[in-house]
Amino acid sequence: MRLIAGAPRGKGLYAAAAEIKLAGAAITYWRTPGEAGVPPTFSFQGSENLGSATVAYPAPQRINEQGLEAFGYRGGVTFPITVVARDPAKPVRLRLMLDYAVCDNICLPAKSVAELQLPQNGTSAEEKLIAQAAARVPIPLTNGAVQKEIVITADQAAPQPRWILTWNGAATPIDLFAEAPDGWDIETKKLADRKFSLVAIQQPLKGLPQRVSAQLTLTTAQQSYVFTVALDLPAQASSAGTK
Repeated sequence: MRLIAGAPRGKGLYAAAAEIKLAGAAITYWRTPGEAGVPPTFSFQGSENLGSATVAYPAPQRINEQGLEAFGYRGGVTFPITVVARDPAKPVRLRLMLDYAVCDNICLPAKSVAELQLPQNGTSAEEKLIAQAAARVPIPLTNGAVQKEIVITADQAAPQPRWILTWNGAATPIDLFAEAPDGWDIETKKLADRKFSLVAIQQPLKGLPQRVSAQLTLTTAQQSYVFTVALDLPAQASSAGTK
């Protein structure tokens, strides 16, 4: 792992990134790792003049890991980091301690530490790499775009809460990933060119609400999108959870 810096973005505002390179077909994981794996954790403790550091996650791939579905990155990944100085007049020395997992034939925990003083002026040879990583980060869909491009219908006959999502956007979708609240696990699967199923394979035993909010990431060949939807639960599921 290494830290890289782009050209400064303005007074006290910087672009950086954490690049992980992996050998061969080894993988590491997204913030929601799927059925297997460990999400990365970022600590900037020990940095100097740091106001905030915000890590962005490129859209993941769905990876078959010995029969389990993992969400992550094969061969490596670059995480863009937006850095804001505590005092814009002074330089920032960024220190990152990154815990992550690397899996090939076996899975091993990894810990890397890197430090970098961010340049306050000039250009950067890493600008292209940071821009490429940023282009892989899903962009938020507005509420209006969600209402226009997304149609979700509940499958009332399914034994578990199940929904069908249809994507009406211009780009052809590749995959869909769901992140649900604690106590929930929503499995996604592509059914057709523009349709996906979402199934609540895990839910709280008691106190089920009438709907659950989920953050969805949809990938296409051109761009990835992130948006939040409210999934209405079948009446029988909600009533069962209150017993």
